[in-house]
Amino acid sequence: MIKFKLASALLLALLLSGISQALLAEEKFAIAADGAQPMALIVKLAGVAPYFHIYDVNGNQLEVLANPHLDLEYGIGPAAAATLADKGVTVLVAKRIPGPKMEAVLIERGVRMVRRHGTVEDVVNELKE
Repeated sequence: MIKFKLASALLLALLLSGISQALLAEEKFAIAADGAQPMALIVKLAGVAPYFHIYDVNGNQLEVLANPHLDLEYGIGPAAAATLADKGVTVLVAKRIPGPKMEAVLIERGVRMVRRHGTVEDVVNELKE
């Protein structure tokens, strides 16, 4: 089985859907992680991730954002999704697809979801390849 790299697979999907190269250059990835360091593990539940590492399509770090919604009693996932979309994130990377409420906000705001295991650094290396 051929394993596509994250950026290559995304590029192919975007080109097939008619998105131009100019728009592709504006892609921002948010990687849901358990820590602020590049070796932080990608978390299972994106909505309650302690941190979101934000990178451009070339693997350049733009920001490490502490999840500002963790103190909410409910609605953490949808609030986190809205924050990421407001920051221009177009792709959310986590171990699994988020819950239905967070997913609804992501879809509404045009943020795609990608499943990955490993560390933030693993995803960044895929972007750089």
